[in-house]
Amino acid sequence: MYTTKLYIPKSDEIMPSKRAYFFRAGFKGNPIVLDDIMRNLANSIYARGLEISEGRLFYKTMPIEEIPKLVNGMIIIPEIFKNIKSITFFVSTLGKKIDQAIEDYLAQQKVLQATLLDAWASEALEELNQSFDAWLRDQSGEGTRRFSPGYGDVDIRVNNFILDLLEVDSVCASLETGILLPRKSTVCMIGFEGGNYETK
Repeated sequence: MYTTKLYIPKSDEIMPSKRAYFFRAGFKGNPIVLDDIMRNLANSIYARGLEISEGRLFYKTMPIEEIPKLVNGMIIIPEIFKNIKSITFFVSTLGKKIDQAIEDYLAQQKVLQATLLDAWASEALEELNQSFDAWLRDQSGEGTRRFSPGYGDVDIRVNNFILDLLEVDSVCASLETGILLPRKSTVCMIGFEGGNYETK
């Protein structure tokens, strides 16, 4: 078997730029201009996101010949992955507390706070993915672009296969839709011409 490894990000790896955060939340313009009340609220939600986020990333690299071509009739390896010898599969998540906090804000009819936290979490998750992506390429080479099931020719329900492959129980996917819980989670893969993989 090939080893699933845990990557725990530093705090700055889940700190999106303020501009990206504000833009995701719906504030437009260049520069983005907020009044003091809105800026203070947005900054407090940013700090709240950092406080309750439980960023984790689980990954496993396998040689291409060990990866099945199909699962339940669905392809695993996207057509755009050409001439690769290994794939790193990974799942990233910010954990359950972010989801719960958004739901709590909505239950209290604090729609603006919920919107801001949702925007922060989306950008923070992408920041985590980009940080890991850069780190992984330092280890394994340039590789293909990062790819997620649900795009191109790979069905989103392949998420279930990859979660099982990684033996991750803190993130789950619907069997019918492939949608992930916690919501601020992603499943990705990157192909490499080489690859650093270890067996147990």
